[in-house]
Amino acid sequence: MSDMPDFSPRDREVLHRRAVRLAGTAERERAAPAGELFLTVRLGARELYGIAYGHLDEIVRPRGLTPVPCTPDFVAGVLSRRGQLLAILSLRRLLPMEGRDEPGDDARIVVVRGAGITVGLLVDGIEGNDHGDPGALSPAPPSPGVRDPAWIAGIHNGRVAMLDIEALLGGIATEDLS
Repeated sequence: MSDMPDFSPRDREVLHRRAVRLAGTAERERAAPAGELFLTVRLGARELYGIAYGHLDEIVRPRGLTPVPCTPDFVAGVLSRRGQLLAILSLRRLLPMEGRDEPGDDARIVVVRGAGITVGLLVDGIEGNDHGDPGALSPAPPSPGVRDPAWIAGIHNGRVAMLDIEALLGGIATEDLS
């Protein structure tokens, strides 16, 4: 007597289709460019930042953003997300930039997870996706406005500053906000 279940012909067909789909997924993954997939976001007119897909949860429009009084300047507000309040941080204020502070039509909230927390990052726009090798990043030049240089892991292709989400959220979570 075998421990293997006896599948009906219909069940076997379903399992076969799943196996074929999974095999196709493996082929697509092998064909993908080497490196880590990341989302490129824009601050201001042309500053680009990368966020590794491993930290991304979703991208939403900044509708229903409610300001919270007596919070640090980088807290843009809170947003109700599936019945839970989500803190929204202004990436523009965390990485101080000149110019407009109010979100425009292209603004989005990129929901990220790291350092044991989930927050939304308010950005001026989404530029697309790319692949990059974390080991091939150029060192980030010193930037007087960035609160902690560890927040920038390096520069991809000379133009995209790759964010270290663990360091960024870990630094914010432990920052003295008084």
